[in-house]
Amino acid sequence: MRSTLIPSTTRARRAAAVTALLGATVLATAACNDEDGTATPVSGAPATSVTATGAPGSAAQATVRTVGKTGWFEGFEITVDKATVAPDAYGGAKVLIDITYKNTTLDNKTMSNNTSLLVGSEVDGGASWDNPTVPGNGSAKGTVTTPVKSAKEAERLLDTMTVVYGQAADNQTKIPLAAAGQVESVAPKTLPVTGTLVQDQTTIEVTGGKLAPSYARNEHGKYELALRIRISGGPGIAAGGTNIFTEYFSVRTPDGQTVVADDRGQINELLDAGKTIDNPKNYVVFVVPAPATGEYVLSYSNQKAEAATTAPTLAFTVH
Repeated sequence: MRSTLIPSTTRARRAAAVTALLGATVLATAACNDEDGTATPVSGAPATSVTATGAPGSAAQATVRTVGKTGWFEGFEITVDKATVAPDAYGGAKVLIDITYKNTTLDNKTMSNNTSLLVGSEVDGGASWDNPTVPGNGSAKGTVTTPVKSAKEAERLLDTMTVVYGQAADNQTKIPLAAAGQVESVAPKTLPVTGTLVQDQTTIEVTGGKLAPSYARNEHGKYELALRIRISGGPGIAAGGTNIFTEYFSVRTPDGQTVVADDRGQINELLDAGKTIDNPKNYVVFVVPAPATGEYVLSYSNQKAEAATTAPTLAFTVH
């Protein structure tokens, strides 16, 4: 057998061709093995802030949507900051919703369990809530977490979700994760109400007010009208002082009802002669019907009905 000598230049060209063929094969194989385990943006989806981390197709990839929507419930200003869909190593995924709770009251508070996560029109029974205890006038982070079958079409999934506070019989707050979704919530109002009521040796000074929906259960369509008061005692108050209680206050509502102050605003003070009680927590609270706007008349009387003198009054308007 004769051996055929191949010139070195020919060998180099053949080696380059083999290398190129192998490279193309590797790329083709990689493309075939790239399974779709990631969130795919929906065509025509509303503009949202979406980022991904990790290598494409890996379990580390996540879709993050900035939400930035605010509502109010139970004395909290609630902001849904963002929602994350994170795949796991087993083909499933979880949704994590980050929420900031700003406590607008003076007391430490924790959001109640009167909450739900809607997916479409159905309540997600697998959602778990981490609601922090928030100091008065402070803020803290909370979360809602729920497992989902897959991270595919993550944006479409997030568009179906709504964070809900309250039930249908309550004054609900609804915060949708979809960019186009509108928050359903009523912001509290600060009321510029001031005035003075004097009865005998007791002076009641109204220094301000606020109006917000009632978030008590089964009070849909009702509001809480809260008036901040300062109490002063005259020199003629007998030794031992005189009591000032919640039930001494009432309002006549725009529709003509007389509403006695509710115990959710506790007034229980012992007033001495020459003293002033200026407790920042002293709000007289009235539960009034919606829309809660119009002309009101506040009355104060510590006399028994059968021996009552004329009760002092203060008229004011809620716009």
